[in-house]
Amino acid sequence: MAGSRDVTVEVTVNGAPHAIEVPARTLLVHFLRDRLRLTGTHVGCDTTQCGACTVAMDGVAVKSCTVLAAQASGHEITTIEGLAADDSGDGLHPIQRAFQEEHGLQCGYCTPGMVMA
Repeated sequence: MAGSRDVTVEVTVNGAPHAIEVPARTLLVHFLRDRLRLTGTHVGCDTTQCGACTVAMDGVAVKSCTVLAAQASGHEITTIEGLAADDSGDGLHPIQRAFQEEHGLQCGYCTPGMVMA
């Protein structure tokens, strides 16, 4: 593609540092899914409205389909896979447990985004 270039994205995801070269226009959601194989973050609507792609960047919920991977460089990202387990022994974050106990999901596709929000 004319005018395209690669950038090195240096980011900490779920506590692990990564430095990966990607095309400059790579969205964070595609970086997470395609390069890091963290597939819990979903692309739901292609219009930035649904929130299925929500992750935490430096503790703040962001729609990863609206953030370039290069913009995330130098930041800490937490995906649904990185939510810390508590001491209950079931490996779930308290919000995940609440969704389970209160039947707070439908098909489940957008549930990771809801939990992260």
